[in-house]
Parts: sequence; structure tokens; C-alpha cells
Amino acid sequence: MSKKFKSILALLTACILACTVLAGCGGSGTTEKTENAGDATTVKQELTFSQSSEIPSLDQQLINSMPSTEVSNAIFEGLVRLHDGKVQPGMAETWDISEDGKTYTFHLRDAKWSDGKPVTANDFEYGIKRLLDPKTGAAYAFAGYMIVNGEAYNTGKITDASQVGVKAIDEKTLEIKIANPAPYFLGYLSLACFMPTRQDIVEKYGKDFALEAANNVYNGPFILEEWKHESNVTLKKNPDYWNKDAVKLEKVTILQITDPNTALSMYENGELDWVYVPNTLWDKYKDNPSVKLMMNGAVDWLRLNLNAEDRPWLANLDFRKALNYALNREEYVNAATKGLYLPYSRLVLPLVAGAKGGKYTEECPIDGYPLSGDMEKAKEHLDKAMAALNIKDPKDISLELKFSDAAGDKPLAEVLQDQLTRNLGITVTVNPVTYKQKLADDVAGQYEAVYNGWMPDYDDPMTYLELFESNNTQNSTGWKNPEYDRLIEAARVETDPVKRQQYFWDAEKLLIEECPFVPLQCRQVAYLEKENLKGISRYFVGSDVDFIYAYFE
Repeated sequence: MSKKFKSILALLTACILACTVLAGCGGSGTTEKTENAGDATTVKQELTFSQSSEIPSLDQQLINSMPSTEVSNAIFEGLVRLHDGKVQPGMAETWDISEDGKTYTFHLRDAKWSDGKPVTANDFEYGIKRLLDPKTGAAYAFAGYMIVNGEAYNTGKITDASQVGVKAIDEKTLEIKIANPAPYFLGYLSLACFMPTRQDIVEKYGKDFALEAANNVYNGPFILEEWKHESNVTLKKNPDYWNKDAVKLEKVTILQITDPNTALSMYENGELDWVYVPNTLWDKYKDNPSVKLMMNGAVDWLRLNLNAEDRPWLANLDFRKALNYALNREEYVNAATKGLYLPYSRLVLPLVAGAKGGKYTEECPIDGYPLSGDMEKAKEHLDKAMAALNIKDPKDISLELKFSDAAGDKPLAEVLQDQLTRNLGITVTVNPVTYKQKLADDVAGQYEAVYNGWMPDYDDPMTYLELFESNNTQNSTGWKNPEYDRLIEAARVETDPVKRQQYFWDAEKLLIEECPFVPLQCRQVAYLEKENLKGISRYFVGSDVDFIYAYFE
């Protein structure tokens, strides 16, 4: 017997008011005369906003950043779509789940790629197996490990892709088998890495696949019309999208602007339709009634490389504890973000749901590193580390902090550098690189300490805690702990929610104790948007900004 899930289309029914006169200048959300309508005006359904860095990749299986995710969410569509935290039908019109929760059968709707060819179950099978193919080198390959033989194929234990639990039964039917029941699996399938991918297009462009707008095809609400690297991307509404009537925007322009102050000025000049308030200006805007505030899901930290060449102190537990105790996280967020970010000393976001009806962090409290720091303990652990390493002067211990060169990251790096230098007496330098390079170096383990963060893929502690498993493709720290791996695997197969949560709790306590990272903050963002801009979705799971159903009144 199976459980049948019928699609319910979440169509927007908002009307465009034909006689509304809007303020502002520029090409987005402005008014224009309608032909043969006398003095009547209508609203241009064109959205313009900015991102702080170049989009690293728009290859479905290689996407590994929020700038890429925000765009991919608009130009691709998977089996399902996650909107406002709720799973909606996507390319799959209906699906069945077996009684044991391990076999999902998806029934695809009639849909087209941007070149007119039909979207088929084979495109999904190819895309998912490409994600897991070790030759692809996908940082998000771990996302497919819950699929039967997904990990074995990705790690080379098996080489026959047909043994992976993904199969196109026919052109409109896809079967996915997972190793253990997972209540969040449906929402997980909305991730970019699970998007359908055309094998003929990948083979046609080879190493140039998805590097330019013309080097891919699209099946989402929008089509990537233009990609000017380091400058902007332009999206246009997809006339063949199955749910096109729910999409009101005709055009979206996303500018790459590294300086947040420049972006704010452009918003105030009417050139952008919404903008983040720079951290450094939060104290000037926090009482502005037009400012909106949200915790966007990101928990930020310094990831430490225990295998860094000629840096043996990073493999020393006492040194890592010294780093954690030496930081006054409260002073850090006040100095670097004017108090906008929230100091934090654990891994799982406070918004994540618990097993007993509350929040996980409330149900599973952890006495981590004090938010105001503990200089006495920091000195104690540093002395132990120096004695073990036969180091006499703390200045002989050097630590490079790798940050992106975005202007907004500079104060974060400088405050951390100052605190660690003053409180420990070690030599701390900052190495700013492009955001794209930072991501690549992070995955490759080419760093000593890299500023990193994570936004949840689903509302469950697993989305954070699995990142530090020994075999996780996101874990470049070199830290491996068999007990931690056992706890995460136990949580993966446990069906009792309270027992499962206990495994997570024990694992997180172990992670904080061994600290292959330095937790810093929960990222809170402040933003401004035009009054007549409606329908932007901001939720702590999934794409940071979902503009699919946005429109201007």
C-alpha cells in the first residue's frame, strides 16, 4: 500500500492595480504608459537587486553557495519546490511513498526545457548520478548519500552506477530508493544538486558546460538570458514554465556589487528594489521603521585545518580550545556588525525544530564556550599546547585567517585578528581572496582557518551535524572521530524522535569539546525593500531570497 500525494498548486492571485502611481526611478518597479489606455498606468514587473560576489557556479551539481542557489532556484526546478518552508509539487505532479518510507515514485508532469525538449525522468536519473560520480567532484555529493549505494558509488567502493537507487522507469516515472526513512527527504530534493540535467548538453559543452548563459538549458520559472561575469545576470520569464500564470515578474536583474555601502546608495537612488543594510551601519538604521529584520539561517564559524602544513598547533586540542576561549563573541559582533549578528558558541541554529514540540537547542542545552570569553582558560590551554609542542614564545605560533575580499567581510576579519592577537599573543594574519576562490580553497583544504558558514537545507539538526562526519564531502578539517560518526549514523537510522535527538545532542557536545571549528555567530540580516514590492519569500531553510512569486503592486 502507498501514500498518495496529490499536487496543490500554490498560485498567487494578487492583482496588478492598473492605476497605481509609484514613486522611484530606474527600470524596476516603475510605472509606464500602457498603449491605448489614455492616462492609465501599469507597473513594470522587473526586479533588480544585488549580490555581494560573483556567482561561483550555475552547474546544477556543482552549486555550493547562496549566490548560486538564489539564481538556480529561479532557472531550474526539481521534483519538488520548497517555498516558505513548505514542499510544493515541481516537475513531479504526484508521488507515492512506500509503506516502509524507503521507496519514492515520482510521476512527472508535462514540462519543457528552454530549447523545447521535454523534461524526462532520465534527466533526473542522469543529474543525480552525475552528482554522485566521483569524477564530477561535487562538494554536495554527500547530499546523495541517503540514496541506496550513493556513498558507495561516490567513494569508489562500487563503480557500477546502475546500483545507485535512482531509476527512470519510463520517461514520466522516476523511482528513488533511500537506505533509511527520512521525513525531510522530499524537501531535500529541492536542492540545486538534485536538479534535472541534460546529458546531451553536458556532453556538448564539456568543460565549458554551464559557464555561460548559452551553455545550458533551463526548466524553471525563469531563463538565464545573460551572464556577465563579475557584473550581473539577467533572467527573463520562461513562457513554457508549467506554472507561468503564478509568475508575475517578466525580468530579473541581479548585479554583483561587492561594497554594501554602494548597494545601499543605489537602493536609495531607486536603482535597486531591495537591499541589505550593511553591518557597519546597523546602529544608524536599527530604529528606522522601514527596516526589516530576520535570522536567515546562517551559523558562521572559523573552520580549522588540522592537517595544515607546518602548523602542528592546529592538530593540538588545547590550542583549538585556546582559540575558542580567547574570543569575546559579544564584543566581536558588537564591534564588527554593530550588534546585528548574534554571538553563538555551538553549531545547530536556534530555530531548528526539536523532537518534543520546541526548539532543538532549548530541548538540548549545551554549556559551550562563554560568549564573553574566558581569558584565564584560554591562557591555560595555550600554555599546555606550547609545552606539548616545545614552543617558548606564542609569537612563534602563526595563524592565517582566510576571508573573502567582499567589503562586508573586512571588519569581521579585522576584529577576529585583533582579539586573537591581543588575547593569545600569537601572530595572526588575514588573507582576503575572492569568494569563489575561498569556496574552492575550503573544499580542497587549502587553508589554516577559513571563515565559513552554513544555511540549513532542511529543518533538522542533521543538516548541520552531518557536516563534520569523517566521510562528508564538506568536512575538509581533517578531524575524524569514530564515536561522532557512530552517533550521526545512529541518528540516521533511528525512528524514535526522542532517541534520535539524544544522538544529535551527544554528537554536538562531542564536537564542541573537540572543536575542529570556532563558532562565531548566528547571522541576522536587516534589509529595506520598496513598499510596492510584494511576494518576496525569506525563510531560514533553502534559498535566502526566493523571488519566484514576487510582484509589484
